[in-house]
Amino acid sequence: MFKKTYLFAFILGLILNSYLLRPAHGVYSKLTPAQIREAIEYGQKNKNLDIIFFSNDWSVSLGKGKGFATLFTPYHSLAYKARKFAVERREFTNREIQETLQNGDPLAFTATVYGDEYDFALYYSAVLYQDETAIQPEFEFVPEIADASEFWPDSPAYLARLVFKFPTEDVNLNAPVTFTVQVPGGEEILFDFDLSNMK
Repeated sequence: MFKKTYLFAFILGLILNSYLLRPAHGVYSKLTPAQIREAIEYGQKNKNLDIIFFSNDWSVSLGKGKGFATLFTPYHSLAYKARKFAVERREFTNREIQETLQNGDPLAFTATVYGDEYDFALYYSAVLYQDETAIQPEFEFVPEIADASEFWPDSPAYLARLVFKFPTEDVNLNAPVTFTVQVPGGEEILFDFDLSNMK
């Protein structure tokens, strides 16, 4: 009887430890002082990294010329701003840190999309899906004129950088979401983000 109880307690302990100690964090809607320091250190230490590599943990790529999206969480936004100040050799003061945190949104996405006309993205929109819930953006920026892409004058000749911010009230910040860019005519460009693996 003692052996069975001991074995059961041992197995239960292993299960609980593996659950409690797993490296999950999810998107932080509010940062602790330790997380603020960590984000700033990440930005400053990685100031020489190409921005694509710097933001790799928060990005989803569909392939060259197909599309690219990045999630700017409060952590990523703070790290990004700290990197910018470090590159410019400016002091990242407490005032700027507080401004970045106040202006940060837990779910702000940028998307780089491609097309063949200079105004191709003008009527693009976006929606965020989690399970069966569709969440509409509370802010969007879509440029009227796209930039020439690295493929210009060949197809896809243009690229546009879009910005969408979503409310977080009904979003589980520790679960997957699909950021969906909607193209007039019914086409959708899907970017899958697992928020449980992002700070």
